[in-house]
Amino acid sequence: MKITRVSAFAIKIPRDLTAARGTAGSPAPLVESANDYRWATNYQTLYSTKIETALIKIETDAGLVGWGESQSPVAPEVVRTIVETILAPILIGEDPMAHERLWARMYNSMRVRGHTTSFMLDAIAGIDTALWDIKGKALKTRVCDLLGGPFTDHLPAYVSGLSGADQAARIEQAADYHRRGFKSFKLFMDAEPEEILQLTDGLRGRLPDAQVFVDALWRFDLAQAVRFGKQLDARNVGWFEAPLKPEDVSGHARLAESVETPIAIGESYRTCREMLPFFAAGAVEIFQPDIGRSGITEGMKLCALAELHHTKVAFHVSIGLGVQIAAALHVAASIPNLMVVECNPQVWQVAESLLKASLPVSAGAVGIPDGAGLGVEIDEEKLKPFITT
Repeated sequence: MKITRVSAFAIKIPRDLTAARGTAGSPAPLVESANDYRWATNYQTLYSTKIETALIKIETDAGLVGWGESQSPVAPEVVRTIVETILAPILIGEDPMAHERLWARMYNSMRVRGHTTSFMLDAIAGIDTALWDIKGKALKTRVCDLLGGPFTDHLPAYVSGLSGADQAARIEQAADYHRRGFKSFKLFMDAEPEEILQLTDGLRGRLPDAQVFVDALWRFDLAQAVRFGKQLDARNVGWFEAPLKPEDVSGHARLAESVETPIAIGESYRTCREMLPFFAAGAVEIFQPDIGRSGITEGMKLCALAELHHTKVAFHVSIGLGVQIAAALHVAASIPNLMVVECNPQVWQVAESLLKASLPVSAGAVGIPDGAGLGVEIDEEKLKPFITT
């Protein structure tokens, strides 16, 4: 079997920013602008007003088609260009079953030029996922079975972000999710730290058995993070996510020594080479890989690296469609050190609208898509209006 075609699609789906604020992919208020890409009001990061991602489609001479997805919340056209210009030409005619060799081939193509992370690796991740989808379909089995078989069919999940006009509305939304079986919630720091602490207290007051995680969105310097982390210690928060600049290995290590709340990072990194210094320094206590950025091949290695460092894994599943979500679920089911999977119900609802079957979600848990490969199929007719040329 040989690869005959590799296609990439930049996807942009309109969304209601007001309804999405405070949830994954739109965690903070944005500066008013006529542009689609806008600064967060309280820290220097660009967000899109739309759901943006890049889908990868690989076709073979055996008639099998594999789908992959690259995490591309801003400028998916960049991933599309990398795939079309650099990666597709070196994949045509290759065996799609040779995912390890092809990952190395793609990575090596630009590594001496410094392209060992960011958009280049996102593009590789999407292709890698599509290769696994083909492999599962060729062998008529699920990706998780190819990865060694699932440890569980029901993956614990947490609700990523709460939306609403005020704290009372957000707490009420959490109570509604709680009634549906969800007991864990992540709060994004879309306001001042004191307001997040108040929301944490209010949520716990309404739902005493709720587990709360806090995502600081890379906003603090070390001294600020220590002070805030001690406030989280007093509230028995489950983790302190993305506290410092993502490049700061020593700062994260010093923070981990200074507070009791576990430090959670991982979404900003794509390879074992990037993560190894953090593990070696004791700078990560809960690891949050994003399969849309690492792909399945490197994602499994990252999870093994976490296991070697006695670290639990909480999968980052933010803005993305059903292909990326399914890939994360297959990997999550296949590792022994799984803690929890991120779930943004608003995003998952959009993702499901472009699939031929629903994603498996039950009371506070998510399942593994059934069927060969990733177990999900894109409805290409429904996708067409959102493809950017």
